[in-house]
Amino acid sequence: MELFSLTMCLMVIGVLLNSSPGHVQQNNDRLAETIELVMACQAGNRQAFNRLVVLYQTRIYNLALNYVKTPEEANDLVQDIFVTTYRSLPSLREPPKFSAWLNQLALNHCRNRYRKLQRSGFFTSTSTDDIIVPELLSSDTPEHNMERDERIKMVRKVIASMPETEKEIIILRDLQELSYEEISDTLGLPLGTVKSKLNRARHTFKNKIKHLLSTP
Repeated sequence: MELFSLTMCLMVIGVLLNSSPGHVQQNNDRLAETIELVMACQAGNRQAFNRLVVLYQTRIYNLALNYVKTPEEANDLVQDIFVTTYRSLPSLREPPKFSAWLNQLALNHCRNRYRKLQRSGFFTSTSTDDIIVPELLSSDTPEHNMERDERIKMVRKVIASMPETEKEIIILRDLQELSYEEISDTLGLPLGTVKSKLNRARHTFKNKIKHLLSTP
């Protein structure tokens, strides 16, 4: 497989995980709807929470999958995350910060589940080759689809091998497409630190990709 850029790697996995580039207006619309829904949830509206789940479940599922590797484990983890979200939502004092609050809650769950699975030896028996790549409707040839699947497996393998902070920051920015401000709120890091850590994470990612591609 020929060497491909960091941007292409991330774009491939982003598309396969149904994560399309965000637009300013869409983000503004989502924020406005989120605030309205959070306030409705806190007033006891169960349907409003169901709508919040619809809005955020893909993002949370993709985050979970990067930690626990298999769709079955990811689905179970997402269910736990949203149960905790529902129970904890009354304590959220600033509805506009729901997204960062949810990301932090989800990250804590992902970290805990990852450590639990790691202690049980789960990852020693689950290879990145076993990961099911989400099916995408496409007119690509079988050869192109196979190459794309190999790329996504390689990206997942590299991300899984990165230090925790670098892994989280590259997932949040390049896969989840969070803004620097959202990442700062989620990880509790200054904005400048977020940017410097992201640059370091991308450098690590690129070097690991090059190493994998150069290994016979």
